[in-house]
Amino acid sequence: MNKNLLAIALAAAFAVVQFYTSWAALAPTPPVGYLFVGRAGAAILVATLVVCAAIAGVALLGERAPVDGTSRLILGAWLGATLLSALLGFDPRLGAAVVAVMALCAIVHLALRRFYGRAPVARTLFFVYLAVGAAVSLTALAMVVLREPAELYALNHGRAAGVFVTANQFASYLLLLGYTAFGVALVARDRALRTLAAGTTAIAVVALVATVSRAGWIGAVAAAVFLLATAHRRWSALAAGAVLVIAIGGLLAIPVARHDPADSFNRIATADAGIRAAELFPLTGSGPMTYWRIYPNIRPPNGAEPGSFGALHPHDVYLSLAGDTGVVGLLAFAAGALAFGRAIAHLARGRAAAARLPLAICAGLLATLVQGLFDTVGIVQMTYVWIPYTALALAAADCPRALNEEP
Repeated sequence: MNKNLLAIALAAAFAVVQFYTSWAALAPTPPVGYLFVGRAGAAILVATLVVCAAIAGVALLGERAPVDGTSRLILGAWLGATLLSALLGFDPRLGAAVVAVMALCAIVHLALRRFYGRAPVARTLFFVYLAVGAAVSLTALAMVVLREPAELYALNHGRAAGVFVTANQFASYLLLLGYTAFGVALVARDRALRTLAAGTTAIAVVALVATVSRAGWIGAVAAAVFLLATAHRRWSALAAGAVLVIAIGGLLAIPVARHDPADSFNRIATADAGIRAAELFPLTGSGPMTYWRIYPNIRPPNGAEPGSFGALHPHDVYLSLAGDTGVVGLLAFAAGALAFGRAIAHLARGRAAAARLPLAICAGLLATLVQGLFDTVGIVQMTYVWIPYTALALAAADCPRALNEEP
């Protein structure tokens, strides 16, 4: 297969999955909030992923290479748990669609692991990813300054959200973009790529501040603690940890501007509903993305109205995963995360310089896991975030020189 075609396909696939919130137009859930693309636009995004995954799949079949043990465990556990939940859940058809999209992302995961070290895959992927990320972030900042679209600005109380519809979803994207860009800036030798990465890092920081996402800020500081600790900067890590504790206390206790004052109370009721869903379906959950279907029957007093944004998910990635996939899903997530962590630690051991990029990607993942305590959807994060970014981190650790190799 043409190496440039494969590189473009993997770069496009990785870029497309970042905008999974725009796929909501195709979801059976009630339409909530401001949507930038309709069903046709969402279908184009899905079709792009399908075509890119098909190209990657053909390339993998041509190689006939064995699947790495870590990827086999991660993908087997996560897809297997989701498939079981889908078959036994309330909406097997919807569950099958979720598993199908996960399978597409799994193909991209495997192709990234296999071909990342072959020029120009790594360079193409990061150029596309960072350029798109910088453009999207600048657009979101411009929207805040211009207060356009007015409906989006009002829905988010003046917080930056951009094409991600909500400020917290945008913050989740920025955490991964910012830390990944920071890692690229540390290791890239090409001046253009290094400049793009440094600029994207700065833009992501400014945009994250503009989201006024308390959970996002806490996640960012937690990731900074992680990076300092892995860099063996003990006192800096302790200082950052102290800042994190103070920040958590302050942000949780003191109301922040541009937030709906009622949101704090709504989140308590939403968490109660999430706990109830997990209790009712403890083993395999109610099925992927079915929380909104059962919510009307478990709605707590003063809980969000059925069909509203607060009724779509529990606003906690772990409660969401527990409700959708049960204990099986939580154990599968833990097994995959443990295998991933061990592999990164093994690959990075004794290679401080080579570990900078994969550890930076891991920091972004950690930041979103911390933010997930207060927001995001479990099965969605597993599909569009954990599967592709674990591949990117593992590939960067496997082939630390790939980014600087000439085509």
